[in-house]
Amino acid sequence: MTPATAVLDLEAWTAAALVRAAKHDEPTWAIAQRSAAAANARALGFPKREHELWRRIDFRTLEQAFPSLDPAREAPPTRNLDDLPTVLLERLGSEAGRIGLVVQRNGSVVVEQSAPELVRQGVIVCSLERALVQHADKLRERLGALIEPDYDGYAALGAALRSGGAFVWVPDGVEAAVPIRIFQWLDGTGQLAAPRSVIVLGKNARATIVEEELSDAGEGIAFHLGGTEVFLGEDAKLVYGTLQEWGAHVYHYSNQRARVARGTELQWIQTILGGRMVKTNSYFDLAGPGGQAYVHGFMFGDGRQQFHLHTLQRHLADHCTSDLLIKGCLKDRARSVYQGLIQVAEGAQRTDAYQANRNLVLSDTARADSIPGLEILANDVRCTHGATIGNVDAEQMYYLMARGLPRNEAQRLIVEGFFAPVIDRIPLESIREHLRQVIQRKIG
Repeated sequence: MTPATAVLDLEAWTAAALVRAAKHDEPTWAIAQRSAAAANARALGFPKREHELWRRIDFRTLEQAFPSLDPAREAPPTRNLDDLPTVLLERLGSEAGRIGLVVQRNGSVVVEQSAPELVRQGVIVCSLERALVQHADKLRERLGALIEPDYDGYAALGAALRSGGAFVWVPDGVEAAVPIRIFQWLDGTGQLAAPRSVIVLGKNARATIVEEELSDAGEGIAFHLGGTEVFLGEDAKLVYGTLQEWGAHVYHYSNQRARVARGTELQWIQTILGGRMVKTNSYFDLAGPGGQAYVHGFMFGDGRQQFHLHTLQRHLADHCTSDLLIKGCLKDRARSVYQGLIQVAEGAQRTDAYQANRNLVLSDTARADSIPGLEILANDVRCTHGATIGNVDAEQMYYLMARGLPRNEAQRLIVEGFFAPVIDRIPLESIREHLRQVIQRKIG
Protein backbone atom coordinates (compact mmCIF):
# COMPACT_ATOMS: atom_id res chain seq x y z
CA MET A 1 0.00 0.00 0.00
CA THR A 2 1.11 3.52 -0.77
CA PRO A 3 1.29 5.64 2.42
CA ALA A 4 -1.69 7.96 2.52
CA THR A 5 0.32 10.68 4.20
CA ALA A 6 2.72 10.83 1.24
CA VAL A 7 0.33 12.97 -0.79
CA LEU A 8 -2.12 14.49 1.69
CA ASP A 9 -2.13 15.94 5.15
CA LEU A 10 -4.37 13.30 6.68
CA GLU A 11 -3.94 14.63 10.20
CA ALA A 12 -5.10 18.13 9.24
CA TRP A 13 -8.04 16.82 7.23
CA THR A 14 -9.14 14.51 10.04
CA ALA A 15 -8.79 17.24 12.66
CA ALA A 16 -10.96 19.56 10.57
CA ALA A 17 -13.56 16.79 10.14
CA LEU A 18 -13.67 16.19 13.91
CA VAL A 19 -14.18 19.92 14.52
CA ARG A 20 -17.10 19.93 12.08
CA ALA A 21 -18.54 16.81 13.72
CA ALA A 22 -18.44 18.44 17.15
CA LYS A 23 -20.01 21.58 15.72
CA HIS A 24 -22.94 19.46 14.47
CA ASP A 25 -23.26 17.76 17.91
CA GLU A 26 -22.36 14.37 16.50
CA PRO A 27 -22.61 11.63 19.17
CA THR A 28 -19.41 10.36 20.72
CA TRP A 29 -19.74 6.90 19.14
CA ALA A 30 -19.90 8.47 15.64
CA ILE A 31 -16.84 10.61 16.36
CA ALA A 32 -15.04 7.50 17.59
CA GLN A 33 -15.91 5.85 14.27
CA ARG A 34 -14.23 8.72 12.46
CA SER A 35 -11.08 8.43 14.55
CA ALA A 36 -10.89 4.66 13.99
CA ALA A 37 -11.39 5.18 10.25
CA ALA A 38 -8.55 7.72 10.17
CA ALA A 39 -6.28 5.16 11.84
CA ASN A 40 -7.32 2.60 9.22
CA ALA A 41 -6.58 5.09 6.44
CA ARG A 42 -3.10 5.71 7.81
CA ALA A 43 -2.42 1.97 8.11
CA LEU A 44 -3.87 0.93 4.76
CA GLY A 45 -2.75 3.78 2.53
CA PHE A 46 -3.98 3.91 -1.04
CA PRO A 47 -4.50 0.61 -2.89
CA LYS A 48 -1.65 -0.49 -5.13
CA ARG A 49 -2.03 -1.67 -8.71
CA GLU A 50 -1.05 -5.21 -7.67
CA HIS A 51 -4.38 -5.60 -5.86
CA GLU A 52 -6.83 -7.61 -7.98
CA LEU A 53 -9.57 -4.97 -7.79
CA TRP A 54 -7.14 -2.16 -8.71
CA ARG A 55 -5.10 -3.76 -11.48
CA ARG A 56 -7.26 -2.28 -14.24
CA ILE A 57 -7.81 1.27 -13.00
CA ASP A 58 -5.28 3.87 -11.93
CA PHE A 59 -6.04 6.67 -9.45
CA ARG A 60 -2.45 7.89 -9.16
CA THR A 61 -3.19 11.17 -10.96
CA LEU A 62 -5.89 11.83 -8.38
CA GLU A 63 -3.58 10.93 -5.51
CA GLN A 64 -0.96 13.40 -6.74
CA ALA A 65 -3.66 16.10 -6.85
CA PHE A 66 -4.83 15.53 -3.28
CA PRO A 67 -2.98 18.57 -1.84
CA SER A 68 -5.09 20.81 -4.12
CA LEU A 69 -8.42 19.39 -2.89
CA ASP A 70 -10.49 20.90 -0.10
CA PRO A 71 -12.80 18.59 1.89
CA ALA A 72 -14.10 21.50 3.97
CA ARG A 73 -15.20 23.93 1.27
CA GLU A 74 -18.56 25.42 2.14
CA ALA A 75 -21.50 25.40 -0.26
CA PRO A 76 -22.92 28.72 -1.46
CA PRO A 77 -25.80 30.02 0.72
CA THR A 78 -29.08 28.27 -0.09
CA ARG A 79 -32.23 29.92 1.25
CA ASN A 80 -34.66 27.94 -0.91
CA LEU A 81 -34.85 25.78 -4.01
CA ASP A 82 -34.40 28.79 -6.29
CA ASP A 83 -30.79 29.10 -5.08
CA LEU A 84 -29.89 25.67 -6.45
CA PRO A 85 -28.02 25.26 -9.75
CA THR A 86 -30.32 25.49 -12.77
CA VAL A 87 -29.53 21.92 -13.77
CA LEU A 88 -30.96 20.61 -10.51
CA LEU A 89 -34.11 22.69 -10.83
CA GLU A 90 -34.61 21.33 -14.34
CA ARG A 91 -34.21 17.78 -13.05
CA LEU A 92 -36.75 18.37 -10.30
CA GLY A 93 -39.24 19.99 -12.66
CA SER A 94 -42.80 20.04 -11.38
CA GLU A 95 -41.96 17.59 -8.57
CA ALA A 96 -40.24 20.25 -6.48
CA GLY A 97 -42.17 20.67 -3.25
CA ARG A 98 -44.14 17.44 -3.67
CA ILE A 99 -41.53 14.78 -2.87
CA GLY A 100 -39.01 13.80 -0.23
CA LEU A 101 -35.79 15.58 -1.12
CA VAL A 102 -32.20 15.85 0.07
CA VAL A 103 -29.73 17.98 -1.90
CA GLN A 104 -26.03 17.97 -1.11
CA ARG A 105 -23.81 20.65 -2.64
CA ASN A 106 -20.10 19.95 -2.34
CA GLY A 107 -19.57 18.78 1.25
CA SER A 108 -22.82 20.03 2.79
CA VAL A 109 -26.50 19.20 2.61
CA VAL A 110 -28.28 22.43 1.64
CA VAL A 111 -31.88 21.22 1.18
CA GLU A 112 -33.92 18.81 3.33
CA GLN A 113 -37.56 18.47 2.38
CA SER A 114 -40.20 15.97 3.40
CA ALA A 115 -43.59 16.09 1.71
CA PRO A 116 -46.59 16.41 4.09
CA GLU A 117 -47.77 12.93 3.10
CA LEU A 118 -44.44 11.45 4.20
CA VAL A 119 -44.52 13.32 7.51
CA ARG A 120 -47.97 11.96 8.28
CA GLN A 121 -46.73 8.44 7.55
CA GLY A 122 -43.78 8.79 9.92
CA VAL A 123 -41.27 8.61 7.05
CA ILE A 124 -38.01 10.43 7.85
CA VAL A 125 -36.08 12.17 5.06
CA CYS A 126 -33.17 14.31 6.22
CA SER A 127 -29.42 14.80 6.18
CA LEU A 128 -27.23 12.27 7.95
CA GLU A 129 -25.92 15.06 10.21
CA ARG A 130 -29.44 15.83 11.38
CA ALA A 131 -30.21 12.14 11.82
CA LEU A 132 -27.12 11.66 14.00
CA VAL A 133 -28.53 14.26 16.39
CA GLN A 134 -32.26 13.58 16.23
CA HIS A 135 -32.35 9.85 15.36
CA ALA A 136 -29.07 8.50 16.70
CA ASP A 137 -30.80 5.38 18.06
CA LYS A 138 -31.76 4.40 14.51
CA LEU A 139 -28.20 4.82 13.25
CA ARG A 140 -25.95 3.48 15.97
CA GLU A 141 -26.18 -0.17 14.86
CA ARG A 142 -26.33 0.67 11.16
CA LEU A 143 -23.87 3.41 10.20
CA GLY A 144 -20.72 1.60 9.08
CA ALA A 145 -22.24 -1.87 9.58
CA LEU A 146 -22.21 -2.87 5.88
CA ILE A 147 -19.23 -0.95 4.48
CA GLU A 148 -16.28 -2.60 6.12
CA PRO A 149 -14.17 0.03 7.94
CA ASP A 150 -10.97 -1.56 6.65
CA TYR A 151 -12.23 -2.46 3.15
CA ASP A 152 -9.47 -0.34 1.60
CA GLY A 153 -7.75 3.00 2.12
CA TYR A 154 -10.34 4.98 0.19
CA ALA A 155 -13.25 3.51 2.15
CA ALA A 156 -11.45 4.32 5.39
CA LEU A 157 -10.68 7.87 4.22
CA GLY A 158 -14.34 8.40 3.30
CA ALA A 159 -15.49 7.25 6.75
CA ALA A 160 -13.01 9.58 8.44
CA LEU A 161 -13.95 12.64 6.35
CA ARG A 162 -17.67 11.83 6.15
CA SER A 163 -19.63 14.97 5.27
CA GLY A 164 -23.27 15.16 4.29
CA GLY A 165 -25.29 12.27 2.95
CA ALA A 166 -28.93 11.37 3.44
CA PHE A 167 -30.96 9.39 5.96
CA VAL A 168 -34.24 7.77 4.96
CA TRP A 169 -36.41 5.81 7.39
CA VAL A 170 -39.66 4.11 6.33
CA PRO A 171 -41.51 2.55 9.30
CA ASP A 172 -42.98 -0.96 9.42
CA GLY A 173 -45.99 -1.46 7.16
CA VAL A 174 -45.70 1.95 5.45
CA GLU A 175 -45.64 2.49 1.71
CA ALA A 176 -44.03 5.87 1.10
CA ALA A 177 -46.71 8.00 -0.56
CA VAL A 178 -44.33 9.85 -2.93
CA PRO A 179 -40.86 9.17 -4.34
CA ILE A 180 -37.75 10.28 -2.48
CA ARG A 181 -34.96 11.93 -4.43
CA ILE A 182 -31.36 12.55 -3.39
CA PHE A 183 -29.01 14.84 -5.32
CA GLN A 184 -25.24 15.13 -5.05
CA TRP A 185 -23.79 18.22 -6.72
CA LEU A 186 -20.18 19.38 -7.15
CA ASP A 187 -19.27 22.98 -8.04
CA GLY A 188 -16.19 23.34 -10.23
CA THR A 189 -12.82 21.88 -9.31
CA GLY A 190 -10.86 21.38 -6.11
CA GLN A 191 -13.79 19.75 -4.33
CA LEU A 192 -13.61 16.64 -2.17
CA ALA A 193 -17.02 15.44 -1.03
CA ALA A 194 -17.41 12.35 1.16
CA PRO A 195 -21.15 11.77 1.77
CA ARG A 196 -22.48 8.69 3.52
CA SER A 197 -26.16 7.76 3.21
CA VAL A 198 -28.20 5.25 5.19
CA ILE A 199 -31.54 3.90 3.93
CA VAL A 200 -33.77 1.82 6.22
CA LEU A 201 -37.07 0.16 5.32
CA GLY A 202 -38.98 -1.56 8.09
CA LYS A 203 -40.93 -4.80 7.93
CA ASN A 204 -43.37 -4.84 4.99
CA ALA A 205 -42.43 -1.25 4.03
CA ARG A 206 -42.32 0.11 0.48
CA ALA A 207 -40.41 2.99 -1.12
CA THR A 208 -38.97 4.38 -4.34
CA ILE A 209 -35.70 6.30 -4.00
CA VAL A 210 -33.63 7.85 -6.81
CA GLU A 211 -30.17 9.31 -6.23
CA GLU A 212 -28.49 11.47 -8.89
CA GLU A 213 -24.87 12.63 -8.99
CA LEU A 214 -24.17 15.74 -11.04
CA SER A 215 -21.65 18.56 -11.42
CA ASP A 216 -20.82 21.53 -13.56
CA ALA A 217 -17.83 21.51 -15.90
CA GLY A 218 -14.29 21.95 -14.68
CA GLU A 219 -10.70 21.91 -15.97
CA GLY A 220 -8.92 20.56 -12.89
CA ILE A 221 -9.88 17.68 -10.60
CA ALA A 222 -12.72 17.07 -8.16
CA PHE A 223 -13.26 13.92 -6.11
CA HIS A 224 -16.46 12.29 -4.92
CA LEU A 225 -15.87 9.68 -2.21
CA GLY A 226 -19.30 8.24 -1.46
CA GLY A 227 -20.96 5.44 0.44
CA THR A 228 -24.51 4.10 0.77
CA GLU A 229 -25.83 1.46 3.18
CA VAL A 230 -29.30 0.00 2.62
CA PHE A 231 -31.15 -2.10 5.23
CA LEU A 232 -34.39 -3.83 4.26
CA GLY A 233 -36.71 -5.43 6.80
CA GLU A 234 -38.70 -8.61 6.22
CA ASP A 235 -41.11 -8.50 3.27
CA ALA A 236 -40.04 -4.95 2.37
CA LYS A 237 -39.78 -3.74 -1.22
CA LEU A 238 -37.42 -1.03 -2.41
CA VAL A 239 -36.88 0.42 -5.86
CA TYR A 240 -33.53 2.25 -5.74
CA GLY A 241 -31.94 4.06 -8.66
CA THR A 242 -28.45 5.52 -8.57
CA LEU A 243 -27.71 7.65 -11.64
CA GLN A 244 -24.20 9.04 -12.08
CA GLU A 245 -23.51 11.85 -14.55
CA TRP A 246 -20.45 13.75 -13.31
CA GLY A 247 -18.48 16.20 -15.41
CA ALA A 248 -15.33 15.02 -17.17
CA HIS A 249 -13.07 16.39 -14.37
CA VAL A 250 -14.53 14.26 -11.55
CA TYR A 251 -12.91 11.18 -10.06
CA HIS A 252 -15.47 8.95 -8.36
CA TYR A 253 -15.06 6.19 -5.80
CA SER A 254 -18.04 4.70 -3.98
CA ASN A 255 -19.16 1.72 -1.96
CA GLN A 256 -22.79 0.67 -2.06
CA ARG A 257 -24.15 -2.10 0.14
CA ALA A 258 -27.61 -3.56 0.61
CA ARG A 259 -28.81 -6.20 3.06
CA VAL A 260 -31.92 -8.11 2.01
CA ALA A 261 -33.99 -9.86 4.70
CA ARG A 262 -36.57 -12.67 4.57
CA GLY A 263 -39.09 -12.22 1.76
CA THR A 264 -37.67 -8.85 0.73
CA GLU A 265 -37.50 -7.59 -2.87
CA LEU A 266 -34.85 -5.13 -4.00
CA GLN A 267 -34.96 -3.53 -7.45
CA TRP A 268 -31.60 -1.81 -7.97
CA ILE A 269 -30.95 0.36 -11.05
CA GLN A 270 -27.48 1.79 -11.64
CA THR A 271 -26.18 3.98 -14.47
CA ILE A 272 -22.63 5.23 -14.98
CA LEU A 273 -22.35 7.95 -17.61
CA GLY A 274 -20.00 10.67 -16.36
CA GLY A 275 -16.70 11.18 -14.64
CA ARG A 276 -13.08 11.03 -15.70
CA MET A 277 -12.32 7.86 -13.77
CA VAL A 278 -14.96 5.90 -11.85
CA LYS A 279 -14.71 2.97 -9.45
CA THR A 280 -17.86 1.63 -7.82
CA ASN A 281 -18.32 -1.44 -5.62
CA SER A 282 -21.96 -2.57 -5.33
CA TYR A 283 -22.54 -5.52 -2.99
CA PHE A 284 -25.82 -7.25 -2.17
CA ASP A 285 -26.26 -9.56 0.84
CA LEU A 286 -29.23 -11.91 0.64
CA ALA A 287 -29.40 -12.62 4.35
CA GLY A 288 -32.94 -13.97 4.82
CA PRO A 289 -34.75 -16.93 3.22
CA GLY A 290 -36.72 -16.00 0.12
CA GLY A 291 -34.96 -12.67 -0.40
CA GLN A 292 -34.76 -11.30 -3.95
CA ALA A 293 -32.38 -8.81 -5.54
CA TYR A 294 -32.76 -7.65 -9.13
CA VAL A 295 -29.83 -5.52 -10.28
CA HIS A 296 -29.86 -3.76 -13.65
CA GLY A 297 -27.44 -1.14 -14.87
CA PHE A 298 -25.51 0.32 -17.75
CA MET A 299 -22.33 2.23 -18.49
CA PHE A 300 -21.71 4.46 -21.51
CA GLY A 301 -18.21 5.85 -21.89
CA ASP A 302 -16.73 8.16 -24.50
CA GLY A 303 -13.56 10.20 -24.86
CA ARG A 304 -11.01 8.80 -22.42
CA GLN A 305 -13.43 7.89 -19.65
CA GLN A 306 -12.60 4.85 -17.53
CA PHE A 307 -15.23 2.94 -15.56
CA HIS A 308 -14.74 0.04 -13.16
CA LEU A 309 -17.79 -1.63 -11.64
CA HIS A 310 -17.43 -4.47 -9.16
CA THR A 311 -20.54 -6.34 -7.99
CA LEU A 312 -21.03 -9.06 -5.41
CA GLN A 313 -24.20 -11.15 -5.09
CA ARG A 314 -23.71 -12.79 -1.72
CA HIS A 315 -26.21 -15.56 -0.93
CA LEU A 316 -26.17 -16.19 2.80
CA ALA A 317 -29.60 -17.84 3.25
CA ASP A 318 -31.63 -20.48 1.46
CA HIS A 319 -34.23 -20.03 -1.31
CA CYS A 320 -32.93 -16.61 -2.40
CA THR A 321 -32.87 -15.17 -5.91
CA SER A 322 -30.49 -12.67 -7.46
CA ASP A 323 -30.64 -11.54 -11.09
CA LEU A 324 -28.03 -9.11 -12.39
CA LEU A 325 -27.69 -7.55 -15.85
CA ILE A 326 -25.06 -4.89 -16.55
CA LYS A 327 -24.75 -3.44 -20.04
CA GLY A 328 -21.89 -1.36 -21.35
CA CYS A 329 -21.34 0.78 -24.43
CA LEU A 330 -18.05 2.43 -25.37
CA LYS A 331 -16.71 4.72 -28.06
CA ASP A 332 -13.55 6.73 -28.77
CA ARG A 333 -10.81 5.60 -26.33
CA ALA A 334 -13.09 4.83 -23.41
CA ARG A 335 -12.58 1.75 -21.28
CA SER A 336 -14.81 -0.23 -18.96
CA VAL A 337 -14.12 -3.07 -16.58
CA TYR A 338 -16.88 -5.17 -15.09
CA GLN A 339 -15.94 -7.62 -12.34
CA GLY A 340 -18.77 -9.61 -10.83
CA LEU A 341 -18.92 -12.43 -8.32
CA ILE A 342 -21.72 -14.70 -7.15
CA GLN A 343 -20.96 -16.18 -3.72
CA VAL A 344 -23.14 -18.92 -2.26
CA ALA A 345 -22.51 -19.76 1.39
CA GLU A 346 -22.64 -23.25 2.82
CA GLY A 347 -26.27 -23.96 3.68
CA ALA A 348 -27.71 -21.43 1.19
CA GLN A 349 -29.54 -24.20 -0.64
CA ARG A 350 -31.99 -23.64 -3.50
CA THR A 351 -30.17 -20.50 -4.51
CA ASP A 352 -31.12 -19.12 -7.93
CA ALA A 353 -28.48 -16.64 -9.13
CA TYR A 354 -27.79 -15.15 -12.53
CA GLN A 355 -25.18 -12.66 -13.66
CA ALA A 356 -24.78 -11.21 -17.17
CA ASN A 357 -22.60 -8.50 -18.66
CA ARG A 358 -23.24 -7.38 -22.26
CA ASN A 359 -20.95 -4.89 -24.00
CA LEU A 360 -21.26 -2.95 -27.23
CA VAL A 361 -18.09 -1.38 -28.64
CA LEU A 362 -18.55 1.46 -31.13
CA SER A 363 -14.91 2.15 -32.05
CA ASP A 364 -11.71 0.17 -32.58
CA THR A 365 -9.88 2.12 -29.87
CA ALA A 366 -12.40 1.46 -27.08
CA ARG A 367 -12.01 -1.54 -24.79
CA ALA A 368 -14.32 -3.51 -22.53
CA ASP A 369 -13.19 -6.17 -20.06
CA SER A 370 -15.61 -8.55 -18.38
CA ILE A 371 -14.60 -10.79 -15.48
CA PRO A 372 -17.52 -12.80 -14.04
CA GLY A 373 -17.02 -15.39 -11.32
CA LEU A 374 -18.68 -17.98 -9.09
CA GLU A 375 -17.86 -19.24 -5.57
CA ILE A 376 -20.31 -21.94 -4.51
CA LEU A 377 -20.26 -23.85 -1.22
CA ALA A 378 -23.80 -25.32 -1.40
CA ASN A 379 -24.80 -28.31 -3.53
CA ASP A 380 -28.42 -27.61 -4.49
CA VAL A 381 -28.25 -24.38 -6.46
CA ARG A 382 -28.74 -22.91 -9.91
CA CYS A 383 -26.04 -20.34 -10.68
CA THR A 384 -25.11 -19.09 -14.14
CA HIS A 385 -23.10 -16.23 -15.55
CA GLY A 386 -22.17 -14.95 -18.97
CA ALA A 387 -20.49 -12.08 -20.79
CA THR A 388 -20.41 -10.79 -24.34
CA ILE A 389 -18.35 -8.10 -26.09
CA GLY A 390 -19.16 -7.13 -29.65
CA ASN A 391 -19.74 -4.43 -32.24
CA VAL A 392 -22.95 -3.01 -33.64
CA ASP A 393 -24.63 -5.65 -35.77
CA ALA A 394 -23.86 -4.86 -39.44
CA GLU A 395 -27.15 -6.33 -40.63
CA GLN A 396 -29.14 -4.11 -38.27
CA MET A 397 -27.23 -1.05 -39.48
CA TYR A 398 -27.81 -2.02 -43.11
CA TYR A 399 -31.52 -2.58 -42.51
CA LEU A 400 -32.02 0.85 -40.89
CA MET A 401 -29.84 2.78 -43.33
CA ALA A 402 -31.51 1.09 -46.30
CA ARG A 403 -34.73 2.68 -45.06
CA GLY A 404 -33.29 6.16 -45.21
CA LEU A 405 -31.85 6.67 -41.73
CA PRO A 406 -28.47 8.43 -41.46
CA ARG A 407 -25.69 6.35 -39.95
CA ASN A 408 -25.66 8.20 -36.61
CA GLU A 409 -29.44 7.93 -36.28
CA ALA A 410 -29.35 4.22 -37.05
CA GLN A 411 -26.61 3.70 -34.47
CA ARG A 412 -28.55 5.72 -31.91
CA LEU A 413 -31.63 3.53 -32.34
CA ILE A 414 -29.58 0.36 -31.93
CA VAL A 415 -27.85 1.66 -28.79
CA GLU A 416 -31.15 2.86 -27.30
CA GLY A 417 -32.62 -0.57 -27.94
CA PHE A 418 -29.56 -2.14 -26.32
CA PHE A 419 -30.10 -0.07 -23.16
CA ALA A 420 -33.93 -0.21 -23.18
CA PRO A 421 -34.28 -3.15 -20.70
CA VAL A 422 -32.49 -1.03 -18.06
CA ILE A 423 -33.98 2.38 -18.89
CA ASP A 424 -37.51 0.96 -18.81
CA ARG A 425 -37.02 -0.07 -15.17
CA ILE A 426 -36.33 3.50 -13.99
CA PRO A 427 -39.47 4.63 -12.14
CA LEU A 428 -39.65 8.29 -13.28
CA GLU A 429 -40.41 9.14 -16.92
CA SER A 430 -38.55 12.47 -16.74
CA ILE A 431 -35.34 10.59 -15.85
CA ARG A 432 -35.92 7.98 -18.54
CA GLU A 433 -36.27 10.72 -21.17
CA HIS A 434 -33.17 12.52 -19.91
CA LEU A 435 -31.10 9.33 -20.17
CA ARG A 436 -32.24 8.88 -23.76
CA GLN A 437 -31.02 12.41 -24.49
CA VAL A 438 -27.65 11.68 -22.86
CA ILE A 439 -27.26 8.56 -25.01
CA GLN A 440 -28.08 10.57 -28.12
CA ARG A 441 -25.53 13.23 -27.14
CA LYS A 442 -22.79 10.68 -26.49
CA ILE A 443 -23.37 9.01 -29.83
CA GLY A 444 -22.93 12.46 -31.38
